[in-house]
Amino acid sequence: MTETPEKPFAPACERNQEPIREVLAEVLTQPAKVLELGSGTGQHAVYMARHLPHLEWQPTDIAENLDGIRQWRREAKLRNVRDPLEVDALDAGVRLGETFDAVFTANTVHFVSWRIVNGLLAISAAHLRQGGDLLIYGPFNEDGGYTSEGNAELDAWLQERDPSSGIKDRAVFNALAADYGFEAVERFRMPANNQLLRFVRGSA
Repeated sequence: MTETPEKPFAPACERNQEPIREVLAEVLTQPAKVLELGSGTGQHAVYMARHLPHLEWQPTDIAENLDGIRQWRREAKLRNVRDPLEVDALDAGVRLGETFDAVFTANTVHFVSWRIVNGLLAISAAHLRQGGDLLIYGPFNEDGGYTSEGNAELDAWLQERDPSSGIKDRAVFNALAADYGFEAVERFRMPANNQLLRFVRGSA
């Protein structure tokens, strides 16, 4: 008999899920379809869907992470969490065949290269309805510098692991998002020197 592997678990998701939920509850007040890019373990998908039942949650990630997300989904038995879809931001041309009211991603931007950030923004623009919200959670630099010693240490670790990754400057990120038709409208300061950035998709 084959044992079922333990479902993946990220301590960071456990720590930040409630602060993120509070912001999503403030921003997404109406029933909405949410596309999550880079769902990782699936913890956020299940937590947000459970505590914000007016949201229908579509998790996505690269192929190797889908089984773990499915484990969280099966155990949760929530009708408002869909089966995860494979989305790799290296393929900016991926299309899922529908539009969403919001796109959410957490702790992805600093882990990846600018090339993949471009892919995330292109995929978001292709799938978000006009006037919909793009919500980005994670650490960002301000005025070209780190906001804490902890973020500086995190960035050094990230770049040692992958020199093309690292914490992005918020102003540079906002300018790039504008190229994809996103207007920066709100910034929420989050625990542990993180931020949650809110953009709205215009007509561009």
